[in-house]
Amino acid sequence: MGNYLKFELDRAFRNRRMAAALSVGFALSLWHLRDYVLPVRGYVLSGDYPLSAFGKWMGGENYSLQAALYFMWIPILCALPHGGSFAFDCAGGYGNQAATRLGWRAYLGAKYLAVFLSGAAVAVLPLAFDFLATNLFLPAVRPQAGLGLFPIGAEGFLGDLYYAHPLLYLLVYLAMDGLFYGLFTTVSLFASLWTRNRFAVLLAPVLAYLLLYGLGTTTGQLAACPAGYLRPSQLFVPKLPWLLGELALLLAAGAAFFGFFRKAERGLL
Repeated sequence: MGNYLKFELDRAFRNRRMAAALSVGFALSLWHLRDYVLPVRGYVLSGDYPLSAFGKWMGGENYSLQAALYFMWIPILCALPHGGSFAFDCAGGYGNQAATRLGWRAYLGAKYLAVFLSGAAVAVLPLAFDFLATNLFLPAVRPQAGLGLFPIGAEGFLGDLYYAHPLLYLLVYLAMDGLFYGLFTTVSLFASLWTRNRFAVLLAPVLAYLLLYGLGTTTGQLAACPAGYLRPSQLFVPKLPWLLGELALLLAAGAAFFGFFRKAERGLL
């Protein structure tokens, strides 16, 4: 499986769709830097308490259009590089050949890992770039709870960590974003079991994402909305039961992908 996983990762990361998805993410970051960071870079010299990169980067605030666009539609970009590859392989006969040579479980395992990692990379790399770029213009001053300049309350999710060790908080949150967005991307694999339409397969992750968003906003359970709780600025404060419940739901979709692979063999190959 190791050699085939390497081959599948190469397919996932070295293609034009990956370049396009990352380009859109980086473009949103640069747009955000132009509109919200560069205009205030001179504030450092004003003599007042300096604005902090922790509160001004795209993942650290709740007011910019660019951040809203990024966290609402990022599942589409995550699915673009490799989310439709299983449906494509099945429709073209490649999946049948790979499964015959490797065995179904090895083939599906490599496919799942490649889709997961490609989605996580598309979600996290532009955010990491944005934070580092923001640090070129604003100092990484440790947030202070009493100033009112930072969106996270001390009672928020990991609030104590945010104010005590903000860089560690950022790394933990980026890891959580990579985990969730990677798992949302694998919903495209579950959708591939039921349809050959590659467009529908690519849309499956964002449809699941928006379904949870709609559920949370209509019921008042905002902690169920991934577009809010996956923002490091915590537009909606995460709650552990919802986090674990949605994590279990996404993992169950992956388990169903492996469990129903015989259906894929009959219906798609």
